[in-house]
Amino acid sequence: MKTLFRTTFIILVAVGVLGGAGNYAYNSFTAPDEEEISQAAEQASEQLAQGEDTQAPKSGATSAAIGMEEGRFQTMLHQMTHQKIEASKKVGAIEMTPERIDEMLKIAHANENIYEHYEFYEKTLTAWEQGDFSNSVDVHNTIWDWHNGTVGRAIGLMTPEQEAEFVERHFR
Repeated sequence: MKTLFRTTFIILVAVGVLGGAGNYAYNSFTAPDEEEISQAAEQASEQLAQGEDTQAPKSGATSAAIGMEEGRFQTMLHQMTHQKIEASKKVGAIEMTPERIDEMLKIAHANENIYEHYEFYEKTLTAWEQGDFSNSVDVHNTIWDWHNGTVGRAIGLMTPEQEAEFVERHFR
């Protein structure tokens, strides 16, 4: 009897430790993305406050993005849509909060003359800022296509209940 109790106790402790480690690992992987957005937005705000104009690159030259390179910006925007869309597979998730939308808009504005798809980002984020997320499937699939996605094409918007479950599972 003692052996059964001891074995059960050890298994429960091991499961608890593994669960805690998994939660820690997940939070470690998602928090840096959100922090990166905040830092990039701060850098973009400083640049805009100084009144420095971002210039488009001249014939063959490249201009450094302010705060975040465009490919990384696309990835972050794509991961934000995961909160709103249905897809067979989603890799990564960044919570779509009003603050995060505002930060992404600041980054986009600071890179207006640098980002190739600036108009797309500005239109997307402005709609989201106004509470209109109906474009989320199109935004997801457009970026998915730009990055040559093969699995996880968005097929529709989640219901409010599905979104609430997604938020609870990934961000709470």
